Amino acid sequence: ELIEAVVVPETWFFRDREAFEALGHLVVEGRSVAQAGANLRLLSAPCSTGEEPYAIVMAMLNAGFSLGQLKVDAVDISIRALTHARRGMFGSNSFRGADLAYRDRYFEKTPEGYALSPLIRDVVNFHQGNLRSVHLHFASHLYDIIFCRNLLIYLDRNTQEHVLGL
Repeated sequence: ELIEAVVVPETWFFRDREAFEALGHLVVEGRSVAQAGANLRLLSAPCSTGEEPYAIVMAMLNAGFSLGQLKVDAVDISIRALTHARRGMFGSNSFRGADLAYRDRYFEKTPEGYALSPLIRDVVNFHQGNLRSVHLHFASHLYDIIFCRNLLIYLDRNTQEHVLGL
């Protein structure tokens, strides 16, 4: 209950859009011809209610990757946020900015809000955990990209070093 009381799940799709555009460009430019058909493993931490890892998938699709090439793990300490993320249903507050073309492409308007396409939703594997823990069962994977925006500023120096050592 303490975790749920102090965690602030403030996020939206393509928050700081430039970061997602840079992600797509960096990955495409950094992959060799031999790697072109290989899977891309990404980690979103913390993932909050899912907007960031789902936006990562959309950004990679826009960069030319197929759904089959993407493996995205997303971790958050909040069970409540993860339950929301897995459901894939979002209200209007999750969509901000002028360019909302992705909403028309990947979401269906329902009486409850906007339902994310199951094709996008199924690419992301959500995990509950604390990055400070050494017992994260998925953390043994090597990742091509780790997206941890706005995480490190909240951690003390020792915890920053631990997280960066994953």
